[in-house]
Amino acid sequence: MTRDQAESLAKKVLQAAKEPEVSLHLNLRRHGFLRFARNAPTTSGFTQVGEANVTAWKGKRKASASASVNLADMAEAESTLKSLVSQAEELAAVSPEDREYMPLLGPQEYVEVNGYDAETAEMPAARRTKAVSDAIETAKRQKVIAAGLFENVAQTSVLANSAGLFAHYPSSVATFSVTARSVDEQGSGYTAISSHKFASLDVKEMTAIASRKAIESRAGREIKPGAYTTILEPQAAADLISRLDFDARLSDEGRSVFTASGGKTRLGDRIFDPRVNLYVDPQHATIPSRPVGPEGYPVVKADLVREGVLKNLTYSRFWADKSKKQPGPYQTNLIIDGESTPLSKLIASTERGVLVTRLWYIRPVDPQQALFTGLTRDGTFWIEDGEIKYPIKNFRFNESPYRILGEVEALGTSQPAVSGERYGDFRMLLPAIKVKSFRFTSISDAV
Repeated sequence: MTRDQAESLAKKVLQAAKEPEVSLHLNLRRHGFLRFARNAPTTSGFTQVGEANVTAWKGKRKASASASVNLADMAEAESTLKSLVSQAEELAAVSPEDREYMPLLGPQEYVEVNGYDAETAEMPAARRTKAVSDAIETAKRQKVIAAGLFENVAQTSVLANSAGLFAHYPSSVATFSVTARSVDEQGSGYTAISSHKFASLDVKEMTAIASRKAIESRAGREIKPGAYTTILEPQAAADLISRLDFDARLSDEGRSVFTASGGKTRLGDRIFDPRVNLYVDPQHATIPSRPVGPEGYPVVKADLVREGVLKNLTYSRFWADKSKKQPGPYQTNLIIDGESTPLSKLIASTERGVLVTRLWYIRPVDPQQALFTGLTRDGTFWIEDGEIKYPIKNFRFNESPYRILGEVEALGTSQPAVSGERYGDFRMLLPAIKVKSFRFTSISDAV
């Protein structure tokens, strides 16, 4: 669906509205995938889905109506969308008032983001088959058993409203994830990588890394739980740091780790190690992301933390209006600058400590401390005298990403990472992080 087609369709639909405030969100998604397990492909598929959501306001009363829509047929789509407008308007008339009502945004300016790659978006099944075949052959050569998923997604998102706002953003992404197990089931390794350009994914190398982890992590030794110097590989760092919530309202209401005493927030305070720069950039060449935020508000490059100092919290339009602040900055990706230090040097500089590949099953414990619990998996190792000495059994941990970013001892080279429990939803670019202490609380016997 081109920009012109989307704009023409939106105008026709919005002109049919009876209420003065109506918004329309369209999403066209093409998804191809191939799963594999036990070194063999298992499930292949392709879907193309058009989705629509219409929200209408009658005064401060609002309601929404959603449906699938055939965006390949503009006449049929127009009919469906006009029906949704009528439904939303009827429901709005009997809905309660929205106590956080904000008028619709008018026309906005968005930064230009090149997040679409035709080769990735239009990838045929044969190309996915070749990628998975390469992964399986790599696993077989390494004598491990592999399972995983290769997928490509092309998406066009459209937002329009009766106040004159219009946004159109096409994007593509290819994602590959693989878990390798040793034949004796005593070792496990994992890698995941995502890019808007399929050509930048090295499936063979990712599978080889997971395979080596599986072989090297067999028969882990048990060491006593405690607080150890720890190196979090980028995957593990992404799994935990993606949990940080920079929502300003939570902070203002005393429900966040960024809350300070006396009804204040930590804005302007040095909260992390001075080497930590954490920011959003939708135009980043490696992990471009949508430039359109909630309600159509623009997403722009912005610091959340610069040299360890908290620079911004995220304000919704309602909370910004109430607090006399500017809305945003909104996060559609997350970046932490590294120091171009390879993982091998981080290990070589460690006298005694733990290397963590991945964290999973992460759940909140105390939001006011940003405290989470979870488990290590897919390769945990003991480091001594600058070398990996042997694999160790997995741990349960109780830890806060807020605390560990204040415990930074060194940063590695930034690289793309896919947070395990926000898979396919949120892209990050961040380094391996060496921290002075990471709190492991108990042993887990699971591989």
